[in-house]
Amino acid sequence: MIRTFSQVVLAGSLAFLPATGIAVAGEERRVASAADGPIATIEPDVIYGRADALAMTYDLLKPTVKPNGATVIFVVSGGWRSRWFDPRMAMLPKIRGISLVHDLLVDGYHIVLLRHGSSPRYKVPDAADHVEEAIRHLRSTAPDRGLDPERIGSFGLSAGGHLSLHLATLGGEDTPRDIRRSRARRDAGVPEDAAPIAAAVAWFPPVELVGFVGPNERYPAMDFDPEEAARVSPIRHVDRNDAPVLLMHGTEDDVVRIRASEAMHETYVEAGLESEYHRFEGAGHGFEGEDAARSSALAKAWFDRWLLPPAAPASDD
Repeated sequence: MIRTFSQVVLAGSLAFLPATGIAVAGEERRVASAADGPIATIEPDVIYGRADALAMTYDLLKPTVKPNGATVIFVVSGGWRSRWFDPRMAMLPKIRGISLVHDLLVDGYHIVLLRHGSSPRYKVPDAADHVEEAIRHLRSTAPDRGLDPERIGSFGLSAGGHLSLHLATLGGEDTPRDIRRSRARRDAGVPEDAAPIAAAVAWFPPVELVGFVGPNERYPAMDFDPEEAARVSPIRHVDRNDAPVLLMHGTEDDVVRIRASEAMHETYVEAGLESEYHRFEGAGHGFEGEDAARSSALAKAWFDRWLLPPAAPASDD
């Protein structure tokens, strides 16, 4: 069975939450761990934009430890379908071996569970537009939350990985004008044409849509104007000042061929940009067991590398 991360989350049950688990505190729900106390509060249903008068939202998970100022987006998308699930479920210590959200929260990251307009009503270009609108909202509201707009990362699996790479490759000539202007106004300390995120992680992502667009019973989000396919193909937008990317792919993936991640990595390297690629022998379109745990650890290390300030040198005293 093909699993996306959103499906894996939905496959869980609130019955598996820790026994002391859920309390309600004002408008924010606190998620508790039996051993260590609450790891996060939830600001649910933050509206970042509207499509056809429908609100588009994300849930903001706020660590209860001292925040480190960095934010990581989880793009909730599989086949460009973006489903709702109780955000408390994302904070389980492990979900099919993946502990990334939990591990980021306990280290002080804020987490955004980002949902875009979902297939079949909305197509891939719509989803790309929606995540761009979301990153604008996150960047503009970050200072009020005590967060750094230049330390935002994004990850996703399959379609969620594709949309994370879309954000990562909005550097150079593709950098939105409003982001350039905002950096110029506040002397951001980064190039004005840097991508709107600082790092991305993508599990088995599609990277090239040209030649694959048209009526598609399995993935109706792919049925859109072929003239738009290049715009939403991340591999065609690798440019200066794109964000560093970590790519992970299984050799037995029969949904998105492993060549997609290989080609994306090669294109990054040829452009002189930061990229890391990991090949998972025997894994399909969805990791389990040791593969899931390893991929989660690699993703956590990637975000630590690019979103946290360098450690201060040890004193000789």
